[in-house]
Amino acid sequence: MLSLHLILITTPLLNAPQIEIEQPNILLIMADDMGYGDLSCYGSKQIQTPNIDSLASTGVRFTNGYVSSSVCSPSRAGLITGRSGSRFGYEHNLHLARNVSPEYVGIPINETLMPQYLKPLGYRTGLIGKWHLGKSIPEHHPNQRGFDYFFGMLGGSHQYWPTADKNSLERNGVKIDEITNPYLTDWFTDEAINFIDQPQTEPWFLFLSYNTPHSPLQAKESDLEKYAHIQNPRRKKYCAMQACLDQNIGRVIDKLKANGELQNTLIIFLSDNGGSVEVSHAVNAPLRGGKGTFLEGGLRVPFIISWPQNLKPQEYHQPIIATDILATVVAAAGGRLPSVGVKLDSVNLLPYLNGQKQNQSPHQRLYWRMTLRASAIREGDWKLLRPNSEFPQLYNLKEDISELTNLITKHPDKANDLLQKLNAWEYGLKQNPSIISTPNWSKYNSKLYARDYLLKQPEADDPSDYWNLAKNRH
Repeated sequence: MLSLHLILITTPLLNAPQIEIEQPNILLIMADDMGYGDLSCYGSKQIQTPNIDSLASTGVRFTNGYVSSSVCSPSRAGLITGRSGSRFGYEHNLHLARNVSPEYVGIPINETLMPQYLKPLGYRTGLIGKWHLGKSIPEHHPNQRGFDYFFGMLGGSHQYWPTADKNSLERNGVKIDEITNPYLTDWFTDEAINFIDQPQTEPWFLFLSYNTPHSPLQAKESDLEKYAHIQNPRRKKYCAMQACLDQNIGRVIDKLKANGELQNTLIIFLSDNGGSVEVSHAVNAPLRGGKGTFLEGGLRVPFIISWPQNLKPQEYHQPIIATDILATVVAAAGGRLPSVGVKLDSVNLLPYLNGQKQNQSPHQRLYWRMTLRASAIREGDWKLLRPNSEFPQLYNLKEDISELTNLITKHPDKANDLLQKLNAWEYGLKQNPSIISTPNWSKYNSKLYARDYLLKQPEADDPSDYWNLAKNRH
């Protein structure tokens, strides 16, 4: 592979001078519904993840890494556009839509996606795994949104044991009718390795979008054997799937090493949202809440960036968010994002990680909204949470990472200040959601915010209170 590329930016979206740089390969790895506390590098004493840990030990491990939504589809929409989905009416999962025109059941076609920024910079682009960003019209297909290569499923979930007659997998728009690997996580990795191994003279961008450990909980016997001591069947399968995911990420890392590409490959790993405490018995401790909520357990996720050639190993504690990935990878590739015409929520993290902007925070504030469910704002250590089913709540995350003590009556001025800023942000969106989830999901979502419900979720087979366990996990 030629590592030096002369880049002349001519597209109006990317206005950069003619420069010669060593462009990195870019590997974006996303897990699905992974618990914050379910990696050994984030404190798990039950699940060992040595390969993901190796990315953290050679790169940047974020302790305040957020996503733009607590459910799969709008979180991924924010990631791939660099914009909060609230800016373009994308706040709820697509499969919950009812009586909506097909063109609205997906990312609007006038939104520019990450691969569409990278292709003019000379990148070969690929998506392997889960899409979940629209399939109702041909224009929503990944191959129409900047991806040269696509293998996976267009929807949000899939059986891990696909069969020739019962699967929704496709390759570049053609349905798959021959199963070449019996287990889906392994198969996605096979495809990723094949993509990396293609003869090339240009750098590549690969979005390796695993659906692990999202339901259905289906694990290989060889992985289940490692967790035979766990009696809870859901937790056992979840742990086995986590172990399998880590093994497969190790296979990808080994391929990069073998090709001599690891040093100059920018690898980003994160989950699309917090773990599902109820469905899979994921552990988000010491964070409270999980998937579907704007509590920390729904929004704060494992988040790692590794680029050995350019970033020193470190822990980074300032709040960052998945929308920042767009500006970061475009800058690493030698491009610039547009400064006019579109409101981005993306900050290039590289100056903050390489020492150019020491003691500065990439964001003054972070915002979230899911219409009819909740909204939230974080400013410094303070967070105001406004669930539709509960009274507003104010937390100091530095002192109370588990959000157990509502300080709204002790600090009403701070709560009012954050409330005004949150209202101003929402007013400035000027976009109503195109999709609203069904009333049944509203009832379920309300339960997820109930304090008594959240505090009784056990880890695996341990009968003790969930938050007693949390004390030793962070």
